[in-house]
Amino acid sequence: MELDFRVPLIRERLSGVKLVVPVASPKGGVGKTTIASALSVLLARRGVRTGVLDLDFTNPTTHIMLGVDAAAVMPEEEKGVLPVRVEENLELMGVAFYTRDKPLPLRGRSVVDALREVLAVTRWSSRVLVVDSPPGLSDALLEMLRLARGSRVLVVSACDRLSLVSTKRVLEFLRQEGVPSLGVVANMCGDCAELEAIGVKPLDCVQRFDQLQRSEGDRDLLAELFSRALTGTVSEILRILG
Repeated sequence: MELDFRVPLIRERLSGVKLVVPVASPKGGVGKTTIASALSVLLARRGVRTGVLDLDFTNPTTHIMLGVDAAAVMPEEEKGVLPVRVEENLELMGVAFYTRDKPLPLRGRSVVDALREVLAVTRWSSRVLVVDSPPGLSDALLEMLRLARGSRVLVVSACDRLSLVSTKRVLEFLRQEGVPSLGVVANMCGDCAELEAIGVKPLDCVQRFDQLQRSEGDRDLLAELFSRALTGTVSEILRILG
């Protein structure tokens, strides 16, 4: 029996969010944070009220990608905690606002407690919540899926052999657990033939951009680079929202 008073409060806090999209990757270095950030900016600029939760407690970097100085702002408190407003339709929450980019080594039960605490106090005003998850089937991702029932997981994969094998495992896990998948974004891929060869047709096949490093912290450039590249993923989310 679940006795943590935060669990029903978390479900109440998330009740106004129509779609939760945990962005997951089978391994690190495949551009998950970049895809999560670009997707959130594109949705917000399509008029969709979008929230971003950086679920990587030990190494949060989403605020850097979105051009937010975590050392200069602090979420306001008003009957809970309000996420930081990044632009008109985009809000962001993460532990980086409290750790000030200092190390936060957590493991096991401490990760679950930190996630529950963040979700229990945060007052989202978004219709879509994009969750930038740590790599792999982490404690934070598994707990997020348990708390936010009906989440649609977006898997980001590169096209090298190691990523493909790992992606197949993640998709198989989601199927076994009955967790809906939004689809797969193939990132930094010349073409998606390798992914399709293992039976996965990606929502989008994203090339490697030479200007990608310059887009870190530059939301306009990020949106410009990915506006066409993530067409399939954005369209699928808009279709679900109706």
